[in-house]
Amino acid sequence: MKNEIPVYDISSISSFRQEDIFISRFGIYSINHKHLHYAHRHNFYHIVFFTEGSGTQAIDFQNFEVKPYQIYFMIPGQVHSWNFDGPADGFVVNFSATFFQSFLLLSDYLEKFSFFGGIAEDSVLNLPEDAGKEVFAVFEELLKQASGNKKFSVDYIRVLLLEIFIKVSGFTVEKEEYYVSSYNYTALKNFQQLIEKNFTTLKLPKEYAELLYITPNHLNALSND
Repeated sequence: MKNEIPVYDISSISSFRQEDIFISRFGIYSINHKHLHYAHRHNFYHIVFFTEGSGTQAIDFQNFEVKPYQIYFMIPGQVHSWNFDGPADGFVVNFSATFFQSFLLLSDYLEKFSFFGGIAEDSVLNLPEDAGKEVFAVFEELLKQASGNKKFSVDYIRVLLLEIFIKVSGFTVEKEEYYVSSYNYTALKNFQQLIEKNFTTLKLPKEYAELLYITPNHLNALSND
């Protein structure tokens, strides 16, 4: 049952210096957090870049094959699990919903990237080798900054993460053409947030449609776009 899926906050996963950012090599993370191999939710943003590994992972119950140079992005509330065939490695970054708030003028800046839209098939990306090597170098620098204690290192981590987001977005096909209008896109985002907040009490599409002030047919059309 959905309401039996555990929810983990970032403070339950040891960090380098503070509770709102965590950076590690994935192999170590995977071994130290075996419970995360099973279906769970996060209340934080979660990114993994695989450099090696095989098997499958599931995001919101949709399965994806794991392969080198694959990167995936998750927003708070999504359901996730791994099922590896053997050892996997790469990099993992977890950061809180407030990590960029004091740094970026636009509070919804991350929503500009389609892979942070909360749609599973948009959040898993297989990078070509040359792009994968570029992203790998940035993750190595991220890990270096996380293990140090220099002035402005946290801000530099923010800059490096933004560099990854922008680099990866350049290797993807933008999804804006699929959104009929900014109004519909906003309605879909609000629908996703309502599900995460009310899935244990609201079961019918018409109940969510009422909260969004749209018709059930409109909601159905948004969900199928």
